[in-house]
Amino acid sequence: MRSILCPIDGAKTLDDRLETALALARVTQGHVSVQIASPFAELAVWEPFGGAALTAEVIDQVRQEDAALAARVDARLAGQDVPFDVVQTARAPIPAAYAGSRFADVVVTSLADPLVEELALGVRSPVLAVPQGKPLLDFAGPVMIAWDGGIESAHALRAALPLLAQASAVHLVMVEEKADALPALDAAAYLSRHDIHAETHAIAPNGPIAATLLETAGRLGAGLIVMGLFGRSRLRELLLGGVSRAMLDKSAVPLLLAH
Repeated sequence: MRSILCPIDGAKTLDDRLETALALARVTQGHVSVQIASPFAELAVWEPFGGAALTAEVIDQVRQEDAALAARVDARLAGQDVPFDVVQTARAPIPAAYAGSRFADVVVTSLADPLVEELALGVRSPVLAVPQGKPLLDFAGPVMIAWDGGIESAHALRAALPLLAQASAVHLVMVEEKADALPALDAAAYLSRHDIHAETHAIAPNGPIAATLLETAGRLGAGLIVMGLFGRSRLRELLLGGVSRAMLDKSAVPLLLAH
């Protein structure tokens, strides 16, 4: 994960994203591309009775704010030990992230971002989403993989290999209806070929599956949860699978998501 895309804006989650991206770059000897997106074309809509002049003023104000944000981020990262660049684009945030992720190994964002669902469902790269106020700074702790045997879970597992190799312990957790169900042995065998020796857990659900996963992550001391994101469309109007939606809404642990 040496090519790290970090879309930002002036929101409260700015520090969470930047600090996580920097920490990840240090672990992987990577490069951070900070992306600032403002959809000027969407703002430049002609309105009658003088609205165009007002819109021009708004666009100019947004340009100035973006330039100031870019300057602050550039000055902040200049003193770090991580190579970086700051890119401004006139695209809307989601199309900009889709374009920027074409050559990204991972996209860093926040679970508090209202666009996190659309971002994770649309990009081909895995998405590392951190809770607000809880940047992921230590990649050496235990990692939990939420395994359900599906394509999304397998994709997430493969995408997470560089991080799993850093972890002190890897736990493959499968929530089963039956307590004696077989654990994720095939996934564990795959990881073993990469010198990652995971412990498997087949757990009976204790209430909703998402709640069981989060409870298990807490018990295992996991600092990161790897999971496939299930959804049938990029459109936000269509709901994610119930477990995916609940994990995005309730997780206090960073999530590495893949669709």
